[in-house]
Amino acid sequence: MLLDAGNTLFGNKPLVQQTQGKAIVEAMNLLDYEAMALGEQDFRLGLDTLRQRMEEAQYPILSANVVMADTNQLFAAPYVIKQIGDHHVAVIGLTNREAASTAKGAIAVLDPLKVLQDVMDKVSKEADVIIILSHLGTEVDIQLANKVKGIDLIVGGKSRDVLNPPLWLEDTSTVIAQAGAQGQRLGVVRLEIDSLGTVVGHQGEVVLLGPDFADAPEMRAFLDQYR
Repeated sequence: MLLDAGNTLFGNKPLVQQTQGKAIVEAMNLLDYEAMALGEQDFRLGLDTLRQRMEEAQYPILSANVVMADTNQLFAAPYVIKQIGDHHVAVIGLTNREAASTAKGAIAVLDPLKVLQDVMDKVSKEADVIIILSHLGTEVDIQLANKVKGIDLIVGGKSRDVLNPPLWLEDTSTVIAQAGAQGQRLGVVRLEIDSLGTVVGHQGEVVLLGPDFADAPEMRAFLDQYR
């Protein structure tokens, strides 16, 4: 599964600003992303533009703890469930509190710990593997893993840490992965899962995407159209 932990659609690069994140979504569609979480910088697009980008995405853009300030309704889907081999895999998105001020009060960001516990109570009945896409930072990710039972993998963002290899919390059997920022590295995690959906082993590494990696022809052709 190719996943992203947020702060992805808005940035200071000319192409991103010129297309208001549309080029990012199109590139992620081309790469067959499976899910993305919302981070506070994504809300700098404005809610209307962000909603448009979410409609254009061929993958779910998730947040279980962002609600509209006036209606208390969820701004995005809280989670998605994928069939991977013999397993039902739930991917839950969580957004950091700073998003509320970025969106100038149009949204509210609920306590991720409380929200996650409520969502886990539901999705644990639908899925046997639980992945959190967290834009909360590594310190908070560790707190989540220790306080909420049943999390198999946390793919994290915000703190821009390079966890190589990923953290392994033996007491909770939770793997926490984070691979820096700005697409410079790719985090790779392999989970060994038994027939009951329990993680019994893992391997992981962070790969630096340097000059040894040739451009993918399809992506180069996509980028060339913007020249």
